[in-house]
Amino acid sequence: MLRNIPYRDDYVERYLYSHDISAPPLVSRFYRKADGIFQPEHEEDVAEILKLSKTSKKPAIPRGSATSGYGGVIPVKGGYVVDFSRMDGFEIDEEKKLLIAEPGAVWWDVEERLNRKGLTLRVYPTSAPSSTVGGWIAQNGYGVGSLRYGSIAENVERLRVADFEGIRETEKVEFYAGLEGTTGIITKAWVKVKDLEDLRYYAFHVDAGRAAKLVHSGDHYSALFLNREYVKMKNQVFDEQIPEKDTLIIATTESMDGDEALGEEIWETRFYPMRIKRLGPGIIPAEVIIPENRLGEYLSKISGFGAGSEVWFLNNGMCSVLSFLPYDERKTGYALKWRLSIRALKIAKKLGGKSYSSGLYLSKESPVIYALFDELRRYKKKIDPENLLNPLKVFPEGYMPLIMTLAEVFS
Repeated sequence: MLRNIPYRDDYVERYLYSHDISAPPLVSRFYRKADGIFQPEHEEDVAEILKLSKTSKKPAIPRGSATSGYGGVIPVKGGYVVDFSRMDGFEIDEEKKLLIAEPGAVWWDVEERLNRKGLTLRVYPTSAPSSTVGGWIAQNGYGVGSLRYGSIAENVERLRVADFEGIRETEKVEFYAGLEGTTGIITKAWVKVKDLEDLRYYAFHVDAGRAAKLVHSGDHYSALFLNREYVKMKNQVFDEQIPEKDTLIIATTESMDGDEALGEEIWETRFYPMRIKRLGPGIIPAEVIIPENRLGEYLSKISGFGAGSEVWFLNNGMCSVLSFLPYDERKTGYALKWRLSIRALKIAKKLGGKSYSSGLYLSKESPVIYALFDELRRYKKKIDPENLLNPLKVFPEGYMPLIMTLAEVFS
């Protein structure tokens, strides 16, 4: 293959790199396997891989840790998976309070080094111990800290990106954040950080309506709400004895009249919500953005399916809700159970919400998810006329929107 760029094409690795953490059974049969996997070590390697993609007419699919379940890293049309695990370097500009990171840098490695300098990330994902900088920006995720600082895109100052025209630096973050590599592959990011605060964590056993009032009772850093079904699942997975009630945890520098010991206990297990999968052994996830004043209605309906939910309050009057239904994916009923994801989205839309992301499976929702969708689509056609940058993701085309529409109708 390309000289001096690590490359693998054995069957097992091609199979493993052709999946993420979730695959709807009715559509996974349409996937192709990756033709091969590149592991670039330098920005120039990415440019060489894109040259090969263009001349061979084979797609290039960027991949971080594949912790999202929307199919964004799946090589549906085959092609070359670009695994950024070797491009994991980063530096910290303490004076400007900026992280300058390659796409494969892991968020928690960054956070630990920042902490030693008296700094911290403004926002980070609950998958921070494995999630990468490039991957989360390409997803435009919400998470810890989003109550005060919003999405990761709102905290990125600028990017370097590679496409078929070369490598460029840009402040047009909105043309790449959340676009999953379809408009260009992120090779470096400048991310805002802040001074480290002495946070305290308080737990409150309240319903969703009361939770929203407490969240806005002060200038709090972050807020996490767990419904009782999710707390029950956490107890099983982590062997804990948390009271199985709806629970709000607020991370703040202010003093509050809550259970600080319980708050700290729950906060320490905020990472890896997908570990609920151990109960399956498999999981059916559903993730939506919902107005916080409709959160109680949404959770009431979704819990009727037996799903547990964790909720992160955002800085715009909305909530990010991730729900789980553990199920054995080896059983024949898994395909029917997977419809929970579609049902959850239908409920959310009726309550003024939308999908958290689009990826492969929910690309037909992109016009609602992306405020600049028409402009982004024109840009995509301009810089990638042959549709080789992560095809079938974000921009609806082919059979996938039809399949997901049919699944929605029959859900």
